[in-house]
Amino acid sequence: MSNIKFKTQLLILFALIVSHSNKIYSQQWLGISGSNYSGTNSVYNNPANLSDSRYKLYINLVANDIFLSNNYAGWDAPYSILQTLTNSIAPAYRNSKNGIVFKNTYFAINENANSYHLNLLDDLRGPSFLYTLNSKSAIGLLTRIRTATNFSGAPLDLANLIRLGTDTLLLKNKTFKVAESSLNVNGYAELGLSYSQILKDDDEDFVKVGITLKKTVGLYNANININDGDYSIIDDPSDPKKQIVRINHLKASYGHTFESSYKNANASLVWALGNQSAGSGWGIDLGIVYEYRPDTRKFSYREKGVKKWDSSKNKYEYKIGVAILDIGSINYNNPNYVRSWDIDVNNTEFKSTDVSNIIGLDDAFYRINQKFGSTDGNSNNSFKAGLPTALQINFDYHIKDKFYVNGLWVQGLRGSQSIGMKMPSSLSVTPRWESKWIEIAMPFALLDNYETFTFGIAGRLGPIFIGTDNLGSFLNISHPRGTDLYFGLSIPIFSKPPTQPNACFYEKQEGKSWKFWKRKKN
Repeated sequence: MSNIKFKTQLLILFALIVSHSNKIYSQQWLGISGSNYSGTNSVYNNPANLSDSRYKLYINLVANDIFLSNNYAGWDAPYSILQTLTNSIAPAYRNSKNGIVFKNTYFAINENANSYHLNLLDDLRGPSFLYTLNSKSAIGLLTRIRTATNFSGAPLDLANLIRLGTDTLLLKNKTFKVAESSLNVNGYAELGLSYSQILKDDDEDFVKVGITLKKTVGLYNANININDGDYSIIDDPSDPKKQIVRINHLKASYGHTFESSYKNANASLVWALGNQSAGSGWGIDLGIVYEYRPDTRKFSYREKGVKKWDSSKNKYEYKIGVAILDIGSINYNNPNYVRSWDIDVNNTEFKSTDVSNIIGLDDAFYRINQKFGSTDGNSNNSFKAGLPTALQINFDYHIKDKFYVNGLWVQGLRGSQSIGMKMPSSLSVTPRWESKWIEIAMPFALLDNYETFTFGIAGRLGPIFIGTDNLGSFLNISHPRGTDLYFGLSIPIFSKPPTQPNACFYEKQEGKSWKFWKRKKN
């Protein structure tokens, strides 16, 4: 048998989890989420966006975003990710069976970080709708499946171990410390009910608020938090071609749900609202939007003596939105599916035979438990996983005609050691040209907790949009450390413009106007 580059228990579990995570998950859809024609996709950024939208009815059929980022390894292959996806790699980089050849030297390694992380995220948005009730309010029904793997706090030697395995002189016969490292794997479904209401409509000043209440159902969770420990790698005395990972000391906590928790999942309300899932919970999004509208007369008309707005038009010079998203958690407490442990162990060895030929996640945890003495008898049958709580602040400026520029700040509010899904922080600026049926946008962003600069492109043609916030990853620009791709398909039914607008402008009603951030009129 050839040398087995066998991993530590973290590496084995990590590799298995990545391969089982349904291709893994999302950032902010920067090229589309700030648009006035993004429909339900803007509600995920701020539920206040529901009301006074450009749609009478918007039906999302399907939309998805796949996002990957890390600060350890960049893509340095002689072919691009785009060539890989389109199977257009040159014969020089293929083997005799026409398979793609990838070497360890095709990684550009960053050795200068204090610690290393990986975020793999997937956001699948299912059938959803937005419906405008009247001139003041709107409702929405949202469905979604979110999966994520967040790995953080890894020292350089652990990152090297994951990439190279144990059979390398770089790691042998040395002692390495590891502390405050965490791995979180999450998958859950959510059903959201949104409502938005206009609070103030005083010519120049316009304010709307929104709320989304979400029922969440856990599909799968695995979590490991290492508080303190050290380990070393030595050759196996019984077979020098193989290695042993010796854990000298480890203080940690970990938990997981069984694979059957997602294999038995179904779309029935009995499963979603009952006790058949591994866990469930509630979440909430809260948002407010202020718009400054200095030229309201251009959008007003009278119908049967009543002043109305042209709901088919954008009316602001600029708008500011603030939202706190995903407040809440999932309580995994089904004893048929859930296990967790706190451990404090010394002098534990993992040989290659302990981790070879692992079949599935349950088998991986079973073998880890055997080494650590973790049993059903000393386990806790519950743990709580937080939702990816984040603060979002959005600024959108109408430059002229159909040209806009959007700024978005996303700050994740979950700590690195917390159990549950985490949203990487980001800061972006996105110029765009938008019209009713056609739109193009070019986001520029600091992603992955402000560590990675990217640029992207997105386009919308009627009911279809596609985009990426990391175009450089597809073009092999500057050793990309991640990638991103999103798309969507919808049925848009637009709000109708007035059929017989009254040419006479209405008289402005008396009232106190909001004075902040106003331009002086000549």
